[in-house]
Amino acid sequence: MSASYAALRAAMWLASLPPLGAARALGRYLGRLGLRLDSRHREIVLSNLAASFPEKDQGWVERTAAACFAHLGQVALEIPRLVRLSPREVLARTRHHGLEHLEAAQAKGRGVLLLTGHIGNWEWASLASGLVVKGACLVARPLDWPPAEKLVNYWRTKSGNTVAPKSRSARQLVRELKRNGIVATLLDQNVDWYDGEWVDFFGRPACSNKGLALLAMHAKAPVLTYHNFRAVDGLFDVFFGPEIPLVETGDKTRDVWDNTQNYTNALERIIRQKPEQWFWMHQRWKTKPFHAWPRESS
Repeated sequence: MSASYAALRAAMWLASLPPLGAARALGRYLGRLGLRLDSRHREIVLSNLAASFPEKDQGWVERTAAACFAHLGQVALEIPRLVRLSPREVLARTRHHGLEHLEAAQAKGRGVLLLTGHIGNWEWASLASGLVVKGACLVARPLDWPPAEKLVNYWRTKSGNTVAPKSRSARQLVRELKRNGIVATLLDQNVDWYDGEWVDFFGRPACSNKGLALLAMHAKAPVLTYHNFRAVDGLFDVFFGPEIPLVETGDKTRDVWDNTQNYTNALERIIRQKPEQWFWMHQRWKTKPFHAWPRESS
Protein backbone atom coordinates (compact mmCIF):
# COMPACT_ATOMS: atom_id res chain seq x y z
CA MET A 1 0.00 0.00 0.00
CA SER A 2 1.53 3.29 -1.10
CA ALA A 3 1.91 6.13 1.39
CA SER A 4 -0.34 8.37 -0.73
CA TYR A 5 -3.10 5.76 -0.84
CA ALA A 6 -2.84 5.08 2.90
CA ALA A 7 -3.01 8.79 3.69
CA LEU A 8 -5.98 9.32 1.39
CA ARG A 9 -7.86 6.37 2.84
CA ALA A 10 -7.16 7.53 6.40
CA ALA A 11 -8.42 11.02 5.56
CA MET A 12 -11.62 9.61 4.08
CA TRP A 13 -12.08 7.42 7.16
CA LEU A 14 -11.76 10.41 9.48
CA ALA A 15 -14.14 12.45 7.31
CA SER A 16 -16.74 9.69 7.70
CA LEU A 17 -16.86 9.85 11.51
CA PRO A 18 -19.24 12.81 12.13
CA PRO A 19 -22.95 11.91 12.29
CA LEU A 20 -24.55 11.66 8.86
CA GLY A 21 -27.03 14.45 9.57
CA ALA A 22 -24.24 16.82 10.59
CA ALA A 23 -22.18 15.86 7.54
CA ARG A 24 -25.10 16.56 5.24
CA ALA A 25 -25.80 19.92 6.87
CA LEU A 26 -22.16 20.88 6.45
CA GLY A 27 -22.28 19.64 2.85
CA ARG A 28 -25.28 21.85 2.09
CA TYR A 29 -23.48 24.83 3.57
CA LEU A 30 -20.28 24.15 1.64
CA GLY A 31 -22.26 23.64 -1.54
CA ARG A 32 -24.00 26.99 -1.20
CA LEU A 33 -20.66 28.59 -0.36
CA GLY A 34 -19.27 27.07 -3.53
CA LEU A 35 -22.13 28.62 -5.48
CA ARG A 36 -20.99 32.06 -4.35
CA LEU A 37 -17.24 31.53 -4.68
CA ASP A 38 -16.91 29.31 -7.76
CA SER A 39 -17.99 31.71 -10.48
CA ARG A 40 -16.94 29.41 -13.33
CA HIS A 41 -19.10 26.46 -12.32
CA ARG A 42 -21.91 28.76 -11.16
CA GLU A 43 -22.15 30.20 -14.66
CA ILE A 44 -22.07 26.72 -16.22
CA VAL A 45 -24.94 25.54 -14.01
CA LEU A 46 -27.02 28.68 -14.53
CA SER A 47 -26.45 28.60 -18.28
CA ASN A 48 -27.26 24.90 -18.58
CA LEU A 49 -30.44 25.23 -16.54
CA ALA A 50 -31.67 28.33 -18.39
CA ALA A 51 -31.09 26.70 -21.79
CA SER A 52 -32.62 23.37 -20.74
CA PHE A 53 -35.74 24.87 -19.12
CA PRO A 54 -36.58 27.91 -21.28
CA GLU A 55 -40.13 27.89 -19.91
CA LYS A 56 -38.86 28.64 -16.37
CA ASP A 57 -38.18 32.10 -15.01
CA GLN A 58 -34.85 33.35 -13.70
CA GLY A 59 -35.93 32.87 -10.08
CA TRP A 60 -36.52 29.15 -10.66
CA VAL A 61 -33.16 28.81 -12.40
CA GLU A 62 -31.32 30.45 -9.50
CA ARG A 63 -33.16 28.41 -6.85
CA THR A 64 -32.49 25.17 -8.71
CA ALA A 65 -28.83 26.07 -9.14
CA ALA A 66 -28.55 26.69 -5.39
CA ALA A 67 -30.27 23.36 -4.67
CA CYS A 68 -27.92 21.61 -7.10
CA PHE A 69 -24.81 22.95 -5.35
CA ALA A 70 -26.28 22.04 -1.94
CA HIS A 71 -27.03 18.51 -3.17
CA LEU A 72 -23.52 18.01 -4.56
CA GLY A 73 -22.07 19.27 -1.29
CA GLN A 74 -23.98 16.53 0.50
CA VAL A 75 -22.79 13.94 -2.01
CA ALA A 76 -19.18 14.99 -1.39
CA LEU A 77 -19.50 14.49 2.37
CA GLU A 78 -21.51 11.27 2.11
CA ILE A 79 -18.92 9.52 -0.06
CA PRO A 80 -16.27 9.11 2.71
CA ARG A 81 -18.70 6.76 4.48
CA LEU A 82 -18.39 4.32 1.61
CA VAL A 83 -14.81 3.64 2.76
CA ARG A 84 -15.80 2.79 6.34
CA LEU A 85 -19.34 1.35 6.17
CA SER A 86 -20.09 -2.19 5.12
CA PRO A 87 -22.26 -2.74 2.04
CA ARG A 88 -25.13 -3.88 4.28
CA GLU A 89 -24.94 -0.67 6.31
CA VAL A 90 -25.15 1.33 3.08
CA LEU A 91 -28.01 -0.87 1.85
CA ALA A 92 -29.93 -0.21 5.09
CA ARG A 93 -30.27 3.44 4.00
CA THR A 94 -31.38 2.51 0.50
CA ARG A 95 -34.71 1.39 -0.96
CA HIS A 96 -34.96 -0.45 -4.28
CA HIS A 97 -37.91 -0.22 -6.66
CA GLY A 98 -38.71 -1.98 -9.93
CA LEU A 99 -36.75 -5.14 -9.25
CA GLU A 100 -39.38 -7.02 -11.26
CA HIS A 101 -38.06 -5.24 -14.37
CA LEU A 102 -34.55 -6.47 -13.64
CA GLU A 103 -35.75 -10.02 -13.00
CA ALA A 104 -37.72 -10.07 -16.27
CA ALA A 105 -34.70 -8.81 -18.19
CA GLN A 106 -32.36 -11.37 -16.63
CA ALA A 107 -34.82 -14.16 -17.42
CA LYS A 108 -34.08 -13.61 -21.13
CA GLY A 109 -30.57 -14.97 -20.53
CA ARG A 110 -28.73 -12.39 -22.66
CA GLY A 111 -27.39 -10.24 -19.85
CA VAL A 112 -28.68 -6.81 -18.84
CA LEU A 113 -27.43 -3.31 -19.68
CA LEU A 114 -28.19 -0.66 -17.06
CA LEU A 115 -28.37 2.89 -18.40
CA THR A 116 -27.53 5.43 -15.72
CA GLY A 117 -26.06 8.85 -15.05
CA HIS A 118 -24.69 11.17 -12.37
CA ILE A 119 -28.03 11.43 -10.57
CA GLY A 120 -28.62 11.46 -6.82
CA ASN A 121 -25.62 9.87 -5.10
CA TRP A 122 -24.55 7.45 -7.82
CA GLU A 123 -21.60 6.05 -5.86
CA TRP A 124 -23.77 5.28 -2.83
CA ALA A 125 -26.38 3.55 -4.99
CA SER A 126 -23.87 1.41 -6.88
CA LEU A 127 -22.39 0.08 -3.63
CA ALA A 128 -25.81 -0.69 -2.14
CA SER A 129 -27.13 -2.25 -5.34
CA GLY A 130 -24.18 -4.62 -5.60
CA LEU A 131 -25.84 -6.73 -2.90
CA VAL A 132 -29.20 -6.64 -4.69
CA VAL A 133 -28.04 -7.51 -8.20
CA LYS A 134 -25.33 -9.91 -6.97
CA GLY A 135 -22.50 -7.98 -8.58
CA ALA A 136 -22.42 -5.86 -11.72
CA CYS A 137 -19.73 -4.69 -14.07
CA LEU A 138 -19.40 -0.90 -13.78
CA VAL A 139 -18.01 0.91 -16.81
CA ALA A 140 -16.03 3.95 -15.67
CA ARG A 141 -13.27 6.24 -16.86
CA PRO A 142 -10.10 5.68 -14.78
CA LEU A 143 -9.10 8.62 -12.60
CA ASP A 144 -5.88 10.46 -13.38
CA TRP A 145 -4.34 10.00 -9.89
CA PRO A 146 -3.65 6.29 -9.16
CA PRO A 147 -4.22 6.48 -5.35
CA ALA A 148 -7.65 8.04 -5.92
CA GLU A 149 -8.46 5.47 -8.60
CA LYS A 150 -7.50 2.66 -6.22
CA LEU A 151 -9.65 4.09 -3.41
CA VAL A 152 -12.70 4.67 -5.61
CA ASN A 153 -12.47 1.13 -6.96
CA TYR A 154 -12.15 -0.16 -3.38
CA TRP A 155 -15.64 0.97 -2.44
CA ARG A 156 -17.09 0.27 -5.88
CA THR A 157 -16.12 -3.40 -5.55
CA LYS A 158 -16.90 -3.91 -1.83
CA SER A 159 -20.30 -5.46 -2.56
CA GLY A 160 -19.12 -7.73 -5.38
CA ASN A 161 -19.15 -5.35 -8.34
CA THR A 162 -16.31 -5.25 -10.83
CA VAL A 163 -14.99 -2.22 -12.73
CA ALA A 164 -14.16 -2.05 -16.42
CA PRO A 165 -12.30 0.88 -17.98
CA LYS A 166 -14.42 3.01 -20.28
CA SER A 167 -12.06 2.47 -23.20
CA ARG A 168 -10.83 -0.88 -24.56
CA SER A 169 -13.36 -2.92 -22.57
CA ALA A 170 -15.73 -4.09 -25.32
CA ARG A 171 -14.64 -7.74 -25.20
CA GLN A 172 -14.89 -7.83 -21.41
CA LEU A 173 -18.43 -6.42 -21.55
CA VAL A 174 -19.52 -8.89 -24.22
CA ARG A 175 -18.20 -11.76 -22.06
CA GLU A 176 -20.11 -10.38 -19.09
CA LEU A 177 -23.35 -10.30 -21.05
CA LYS A 178 -22.81 -13.81 -22.45
CA ARG A 179 -22.78 -15.18 -18.91
CA ASN A 180 -26.04 -13.28 -18.26
CA GLY A 181 -24.25 -10.67 -16.18
CA ILE A 182 -25.17 -7.04 -15.60
CA VAL A 183 -23.28 -4.12 -17.12
CA ALA A 184 -23.90 -0.56 -15.88
CA THR A 185 -22.80 2.38 -17.99
CA LEU A 186 -23.12 6.16 -17.74
CA LEU A 187 -24.61 8.00 -20.70
CA ASP A 188 -24.91 11.57 -19.44
CA GLN A 189 -21.42 12.85 -20.27
CA ASN A 190 -20.13 14.78 -23.25
CA VAL A 191 -17.94 12.84 -25.70
CA ASP A 192 -15.89 13.82 -28.72
CA TRP A 193 -17.59 13.68 -32.10
CA TYR A 194 -15.82 10.47 -33.14
CA ASP A 195 -17.18 8.55 -30.13
CA GLY A 196 -20.76 9.69 -30.27
CA GLU A 197 -24.00 10.41 -32.04
CA TRP A 198 -25.63 13.82 -32.25
CA VAL A 199 -28.94 13.48 -30.44
CA ASP A 200 -31.43 15.85 -28.87
CA PHE A 201 -30.97 16.43 -25.13
CA PHE A 202 -33.11 19.09 -23.47
CA GLY A 203 -33.80 20.62 -26.86
CA ARG A 204 -30.18 20.98 -27.96
CA PRO A 205 -27.80 18.75 -29.94
CA ALA A 206 -25.58 16.79 -27.57
CA CYS A 207 -22.84 14.36 -28.53
CA SER A 208 -23.75 11.12 -26.72
CA ASN A 209 -21.68 7.95 -26.50
CA LYS A 210 -22.90 5.38 -29.04
CA GLY A 211 -21.19 2.46 -27.28
CA LEU A 212 -24.32 1.42 -25.37
CA ALA A 213 -26.37 1.22 -28.57
CA LEU A 214 -23.66 -0.77 -30.36
CA LEU A 215 -23.35 -3.19 -27.42
CA ALA A 216 -27.12 -3.65 -27.12
CA MET A 217 -27.45 -4.29 -30.86
CA HIS A 218 -24.58 -6.79 -30.84
CA ALA A 219 -25.58 -8.77 -27.75
CA LYS A 220 -29.37 -8.28 -28.01
CA ALA A 221 -29.23 -7.56 -24.28
CA PRO A 222 -32.17 -5.66 -22.77
CA VAL A 223 -31.49 -2.09 -21.65
CA LEU A 224 -33.05 -0.73 -18.45
CA THR A 225 -32.72 2.64 -16.80
CA TYR A 226 -31.15 2.65 -13.34
CA HIS A 227 -31.04 5.76 -11.16
CA ASN A 228 -31.43 6.98 -7.62
CA PHE A 229 -32.87 10.03 -5.88
CA ARG A 230 -32.24 11.48 -2.44
CA ALA A 231 -35.51 11.21 -0.50
CA VAL A 232 -36.84 13.72 2.06
CA ASP A 233 -36.48 11.15 4.86
CA GLY A 234 -32.72 10.91 4.32
CA LEU A 235 -32.76 7.58 2.50
CA PHE A 236 -31.98 6.92 -1.17
CA ASP A 237 -34.56 5.49 -3.56
CA VAL A 238 -33.07 3.36 -6.34
CA PHE A 239 -35.20 2.64 -9.42
CA PHE A 240 -34.91 -0.01 -12.14
CA GLY A 241 -37.03 1.04 -15.10
CA PRO A 242 -38.83 -1.11 -17.67
CA GLU A 243 -36.91 -2.37 -20.69
CA ILE A 244 -36.35 0.18 -23.45
CA PRO A 245 -37.30 -1.50 -26.75
CA LEU A 246 -34.37 -2.06 -29.10
CA VAL A 247 -34.68 -0.50 -32.56
CA GLU A 248 -33.67 -3.02 -35.21
CA THR A 249 -34.52 -2.14 -38.81
CA GLY A 250 -31.42 -3.52 -40.51
CA ASP A 251 -30.04 -0.05 -41.18
CA LYS A 252 -27.19 -0.10 -38.66
CA THR A 253 -26.29 3.59 -38.99
CA ARG A 254 -29.86 4.69 -38.41
CA ASP A 255 -30.45 2.12 -35.66
CA VAL A 256 -27.41 3.29 -33.68
CA TRP A 257 -28.73 6.85 -33.83
CA ASP A 258 -32.32 5.90 -32.95
CA ASN A 259 -31.29 3.77 -29.99
CA THR A 260 -28.89 6.42 -28.68
CA GLN A 261 -31.67 9.00 -28.94
CA ASN A 262 -34.11 6.73 -27.11
CA TYR A 263 -31.61 6.13 -24.30
CA THR A 264 -30.92 9.86 -24.03
CA ASN A 265 -34.66 10.59 -23.92
CA ALA A 266 -35.01 8.14 -21.03
CA LEU A 267 -32.28 9.94 -19.08
CA GLU A 268 -33.84 13.32 -19.75
CA ARG A 269 -37.20 12.15 -18.40
CA ILE A 270 -35.47 11.02 -15.19
CA ILE A 271 -33.53 14.26 -14.76
CA ARG A 272 -36.68 16.35 -15.26
CA GLN A 273 -38.23 14.68 -12.20
CA LYS A 274 -35.61 16.15 -9.84
CA PRO A 275 -33.34 18.46 -11.84
CA GLU A 276 -31.53 19.68 -8.73
CA GLN A 277 -30.06 16.18 -8.27
CA TRP A 278 -28.24 16.01 -11.61
CA PHE A 279 -24.64 17.10 -12.27
CA TRP A 280 -25.37 20.35 -14.13
CA MET A 281 -21.83 21.69 -13.73
CA HIS A 282 -20.65 19.18 -16.33
CA GLN A 283 -20.25 20.78 -19.77
CA ARG A 284 -22.64 18.35 -21.41
CA TRP A 285 -22.98 20.38 -24.61
CA LYS A 286 -19.29 21.26 -24.96
CA THR A 287 -18.70 19.35 -28.22
CA LYS A 288 -20.33 21.25 -31.07
CA PRO A 289 -21.82 19.78 -34.25
CA PHE A 290 -19.55 21.95 -36.36
CA HIS A 291 -15.99 23.18 -36.49
CA ALA A 292 -14.74 26.39 -38.12
CA TRP A 293 -12.08 26.19 -40.78
CA PRO A 294 -8.67 27.33 -39.45
CA ARG A 295 -8.78 30.54 -41.48
CA GLU A 296 -12.26 31.32 -40.04
CA SER A 297 -11.27 30.66 -36.45
CA SER A 298 -8.20 32.88 -36.82
